[in-house]
Amino acid sequence: MSLVIDRLNEEKERSPCLEAQDISVKMFGSQRRIALDVLLVCWGLGTWLGVNGLFVQLPLLVERLPEQWALPSSMAVAIQFANIGLLIYACIRKVTRISDAFCIYGLLGIGTAALFLNAFLYSETAVIGGTERSIAFLVLTFFVALVGCTSSVLFYPYLRHYREMYLATYLVGEGLSGFIPSILALIQGIGGEPECVLSADNSTMNAIYPPARFDSRIFIILLGLLSALSLTSFCILHNYSGFSSERVKESAAAKEEEATLPRESLYRAKWVGLMALMASLNALFNGVMPSVQSYSCMPYGTQAYHLAVTLGAMANPVACLAGVWLRPVAGRWLGAALALAAALLTYILVTAARSPAPPLHDHTAGAVLVVFCWVAASGLISYARMWVYGWARRGGARGMRVCGAVGQAGSAVGSLTLFLIINYTSIFQQAQVCPMHI
Repeated sequence: MSLVIDRLNEEKERSPCLEAQDISVKMFGSQRRIALDVLLVCWGLGTWLGVNGLFVQLPLLVERLPEQWALPSSMAVAIQFANIGLLIYACIRKVTRISDAFCIYGLLGIGTAALFLNAFLYSETAVIGGTERSIAFLVLTFFVALVGCTSSVLFYPYLRHYREMYLATYLVGEGLSGFIPSILALIQGIGGEPECVLSADNSTMNAIYPPARFDSRIFIILLGLLSALSLTSFCILHNYSGFSSERVKESAAAKEEEATLPRESLYRAKWVGLMALMASLNALFNGVMPSVQSYSCMPYGTQAYHLAVTLGAMANPVACLAGVWLRPVAGRWLGAALALAAALLTYILVTAARSPAPPLHDHTAGAVLVVFCWVAASGLISYARMWVYGWARRGGARGMRVCGAVGQAGSAVGSLTLFLIINYTSIFQQAQVCPMHI
C-alpha cells in the first residue's frame, strides 16, 4: 500500500501521506471510467487475499491440524520463503524480455490454483523426522503467498500505464484483500468452545469441536473464487481496448521512472534509524505477532482468538487507509503511538509466555483486554510501517527499494527466530484441551 501512497504523493516533498483534499480529487474526479475503477478494485483484491484469508482461518485450523498452537509460526516461515518469488522474477527479467502482464497472469493463476487445492488438501499430513506435519497446507500456503510477496514488483509498476488517479482505486482493492476475508470469517464464526467426551473404551477424554456455520473447505473455496475474480478482472483490464483513453503513453511512463532519482543520502543517521525502525516493525508485525497469537489468545477461549485475528486483520487496512485520507502525524505523535504499541506488545508477550495460564484467563475482562491489545497494536504498527514507507520516498527509487529490502529482512528474521523458539524451546506452552486420563 505504501508504494501506491508514494506514487500518489510524488508532488509532495515532505508529506509521507496524502492530504484529504488532493485524494478527494483523484478519487472522485468527474473524468473517470467507473468500469475501470471496478476492475482495478477487483484486481487489487487478489494481492494479499490468500495470505490474509488463511491467517483469519487459523482459529479453526489450529484445532484440527497436528502443529496445533505452533501452526502460525510454521505458516509465517512458509510465507517468508515466498519472497523467493522476487528473485525468480529478477532472474526471469534478466534472461528474457517477458512482459509484466504475462507474469501477472501466471502469478494470479498460481495463487488461485493453490487456494482451490488447499481447500481439499489442507488436512493431508505427512510424517517428517518422526513428527506429523501439515505438509500440504504449508506448501500450498507458500504458493498462495507468492502473489502477495511478488505483487510489489509486478502490480505497482504495471499501474504506471494508467492515469494517476486510478492508483487510489487500486489501493482500495488492496485494502479489501484484508477486510473481506475478515468479514467472511466473522460470518463463519468459530462454533464455540470444545466439549470433552469419553472415548469408546472410557479411558481418555477427547475434544469435540462444535462446527462453525461453514467449514474451512468452504471458506478457502470462497477465497479461491475471489482470487479467480481478481485474475479475470486483470484479463479484462489488460485486453479491453475500450480503456485505451485511460492509459498513458509508454514514453510518459518511462519518464516517470527516470524521475525517481535519489534525493537524500541513505547513510545519514536519520535514515539508518528509520530503516532500523522499519526492520523492527516488520519483524514484530510479520514474524513475532502472528507466531505467538495462538499462545496469547487461546487460553482466553476460541472466541477471543477468533475476534483478535479477524478484528486485527481489519485494523491493518483501516490504519493504512487512514494514513491516506488524513494528514500525517508529526514525529513526536508517531513516537507516542509507538510507545503505546510497545506497552501493548509487552502485555501480549506476557500473556503468550505465561500460557496456558496468562493474567485474567478465567475472566471475561481478560478476554476483552487481550482482544483490545491485539487490535490496537495491529492498527498502530500498521500505521507506523506505512508512515516510514512514505518517508522513505525522500530517497527516491533507491530509498524505496532499500526500505522494502530492510522490511523483508526484518520479517524473515522475526519469523525464523520465533519458529525456532516456539518449536525447539519450552518458553511457550500449549494448554491441554481435555485431560489425558480420567
